[in-house]
Amino acid sequence: MDIFISNINQYINHYKIKQSFISLKCGIEKNKLSLILNGEQDILQEDMIKLAEALNKDLVYFTNNKLDLYTPKYNDISPIMFYMGTPTSEKEKLANTIFDFLEHVDAILGIRNNLEKHNSGVMDNGV
Repeated sequence: MDIFISNINQYINHYKIKQSFISLKCGIEKNKLSLILNGEQDILQEDMIKLAEALNKDLVYFTNNKLDLYTPKYNDISPIMFYMGTPTSEKEKLANTIFDFLEHVDAILGIRNNLEKHNSGVMDNGV
């Protein structure tokens, strides 16, 4: 189990994954996860499986003596995306609502800027 914890720590440090994200994804409380990763609490096999699955790996991957870690090479101009799963109808509705809201905010701010420009032009003319 020591090799498992060591490999998990090496993996999350290499890929700069936050413990809070792992905790959320695997369902292990943050405090318990911290104790496990610091070697202050023994890890159960079910927790090992949860951790491995949360990192999209199988249990065997983290029990190997040498991890297969790679560093992705990104160009500065490359967009970076992430995948959080297939959107549900609720998530899609929320996203559309947020986009609508942002369009309204943009329209309001655009009107405000036009009014400020118009008002400053009026004041400059001595009116």
